[in-house]
Amino acid sequence: MQYITKLKLASVHQICEVEEKSTEFMIQYMQDSCNVDLDCVMAYMNTPVEVKIKLFKEVNSLVEVMAHIEQTF
Repeated sequence: MQYITKLKLASVHQICEVEEKSTEFMIQYMQDSCNVDLDCVMAYMNTPVEVKIKLFKEVNSLVEVMAHIEQTF
């Protein structure tokens, strides 16, 4: 799986956690919004927690950069 796909899945994962969505909803939402199949989502879900935390931090850093850029324009 490409790293960018992992980042996309991590971002959807975070959104679903914040919104307290069910696992079933999250899996379907990951497939639809990231344009991946169930096998890809399940591979991401089986990723070790430490790796997911690293992905979450990277997604959050990217969001901070985008917010900063948006404020400057």
